[in-house]
Amino acid sequence: MTTAIVGATGLVGSNFLALSRTAELPGISTVVAITRRPVKNDLLATSGGGKNKVSNIVTADIAGAIPQTTKILFSGLGTTRAAAGGFDKQYKIDHDLNLEIAKAAKTAGVSTYVLVSSKGASVDSNFGYTRMKGELDRDVAAIGFERTIILRPAMILGKREKSHGALESSAQGLGSVLTGVPFVGKWICVDAQDIAKAALNAIQKGGSGVEIYENEEIRKLAQEYNAQA
Repeated sequence: MTTAIVGATGLVGSNFLALSRTAELPGISTVVAITRRPVKNDLLATSGGGKNKVSNIVTADIAGAIPQTTKILFSGLGTTRAAAGGFDKQYKIDHDLNLEIAKAAKTAGVSTYVLVSSKGASVDSNFGYTRMKGELDRDVAAIGFERTIILRPAMILGKREKSHGALESSAQGLGSVLTGVPFVGKWICVDAQDIAKAALNAIQKGGSGVEIYENEEIRKLAQEYNAQA
């Protein structure tokens, strides 16, 4: 069976792909990154104790490329308003494309869907971004996967393959400083690799229904993952 990853060229998705090569995933022997541009070659390498076969499908039709053998689908797909060229265009990617992929995943027989959302996600939010994420959370949960795992991280720290601009760089710098501040950093920041670890730990625990993990719960899941490694 297969784990498929969308958003694998992004910050969280690339970390999930890197860890998935050696992760013990229930019933999984193959990991496929479905992307619009190729992932880095080192993310496809299975040396160093790799347990799973890793490959990359490069296509403009991400939803249509989900293998019928897929059991788990991880979505770290998303963009920024600036990169998309406006909020309406960002919505088409962050909500509409993600929802299209989720529906295709259900049709393909996916049983576990993992979605990276955002802290504050709510359909009642006064802010466009968090309202959009809340709408996506609601719409994906309504599809009815055997198991839906929704991760709601706060500010995500890590080095991106492609910078999102000076504002993000400044926020990353501030976040790195605040991470070490007691009772502050754990609420407003989380490392991208820890989100990937949290996702893998949640998958390995098993379960059913809709599970939502907020920022501090993500950090705890990552710590558990580290303790088991």
